[in-house]
Amino acid sequence: MISHEQKLVITNVFRRLGWALAIATTWIVGFKLGDYLIELLINHRFDSFLVNLQEIPGTLIFIFNLILGLYFLISAYGDFKWTIQNGISRKTLWWGRLTALLLASCGIWIIDELLSILDHPITGWQSMGTQLLILLTGVLTLQMIGNGFGLLNRTWKWIVGIGLPILFILLLMLLIQATIGLNIGYQYNAWFGPDSILLAILSSSATWWVVWGIYIIIVVVLSKFFNDRMQLRRD
Repeated sequence: MISHEQKLVITNVFRRLGWALAIATTWIVGFKLGDYLIELLINHRFDSFLVNLQEIPGTLIFIFNLILGLYFLISAYGDFKWTIQNGISRKTLWWGRLTALLLASCGIWIIDELLSILDHPITGWQSMGTQLLILLTGVLTLQMIGNGFGLLNRTWKWIVGIGLPILFILLLMLLIQATIGLNIGYQYNAWFGPDSILLAILSSSATWWVVWGIYIIIVVVLSKFFNDRMQLRRD
């Protein structure tokens, strides 16, 4: 059962997210329509104008997904500050934002699928379900990052925001170099090669479901951990 305070958090999230979606949609659709109308006035080709209109649904799908992810990336501290000012606990904030995230992601997913029908037929339930899982995973990941940044002041946000991607790239390059430098007899190694144990494990769909489940658990736990340690700041 959702409490009254959780409903307040959910309503606040939907209000802010709704305004962001409405503003972004108005600007993008207005800009594209203006561009298409100018092109129509120049070349007087109405068929080209109709073809251009077909690009708008695909653009809206991208914009909706982008705004949804960005909201949960950048709004963690703002929602926390609003919550504390209204006497709502961090626990209530966590559950309210998580519920809003799930509902908003499902809503955006439904809108995406309806808009995609204008461009191509329904691809099937399995493909649609995969798209929903990808969207949820992406938004949950961005919420975790946003909650982590919510612990930092403005200076440290710049330091971490620039430093972590650079560190990740360096570690990835070192890993690739180490992997290339390995001298493995692929034909006779039980873990590597065309008939290896590793390839059999990676080719199993159950393996990727387990990896995905572990990843989601880690993301949710870290997001909750960061949420519970936010403090009001003067910056």
